[in-house]
Amino acid sequence: MDWRASRTAEVNSPTHSLIALALLSKRGQTKRNWAVLIGSIIPDIIIYIWAPYQSLVNGVSGAQMWDKLYFEPPMQTAIALVNSIPIYAALAFAGWMGRRKLWGKLLLFFALAALIHMETDLPVHGHDAYRHFWPLSDWRFHSPISYWERDLHSTWVSLVEAVIALACIIILWRRFPKLWARTILSLLALFYVAMQLVLRLAAIDIGS
Repeated sequence: MDWRASRTAEVNSPTHSLIALALLSKRGQTKRNWAVLIGSIIPDIIIYIWAPYQSLVNGVSGAQMWDKLYFEPPMQTAIALVNSIPIYAALAFAGWMGRRKLWGKLLLFFALAALIHMETDLPVHGHDAYRHFWPLSDWRFHSPISYWERDLHSTWVSLVEAVIALACIIILWRRFPKLWARTILSLLALFYVAMQLVLRLAAIDIGS
C-alpha cells in the first residue's frame, strides 16, 4: 500500500502552539505571549502559504501536491529552513545574550517556542521526516510512529496528542481568565474532542 494514501485529515499545528503557550506564556506579558505564539507557528507557516497557492493559483491537485511537489527540492529546502534546530538554537542564544532588552527577550521566547515545535515534531514524522539539523546535516529521523500515517499508528498518536492538548488547554484556562481567551480555548477543546470522534468513526468504517 502506498504510505501516502493513508493520510488522515488531522493537522497538529494547534497542538504545538498550545504546548508552547502552556510552557512559556505568562499572564500580563502580552508581547512575550505573542512572541511565543508566533514562534510556535512559524515552522509550519511555509505549508500554509504554499498549499493554498498551489491549489488556488496553480490549480494543482491534492495528489500531485502532496505526493510529488511537496518532496521536491524547492519545498524541502524551504521546510528545512523554517524547521532547523541549529538556526533556532542560534536565535535563542542571541536572544539570551540580549535578554535585558525587549528585543532580546522577545527573540528568546520566539526561538524557544519554535524549538518546542521541533521537539514535538521530531517523534511523530515517519516517511515525511524533516531535516531538523539542516544546514549542518541532511540527516532525518524516520520515526516508527506518525501523527497522520495510519500504518504508523496515527490513530493512537492522535489520541495522545488530544490528551496533551486538553491538558494544555486546562493550564491556559486557569492562567488566562479573560472571556475572549477562554472562548478560544473552549473552541479548541471542542475541536480536539470532535476530531477524536471523527477519527474513531473512520477507524470503525475502515475496519468493517
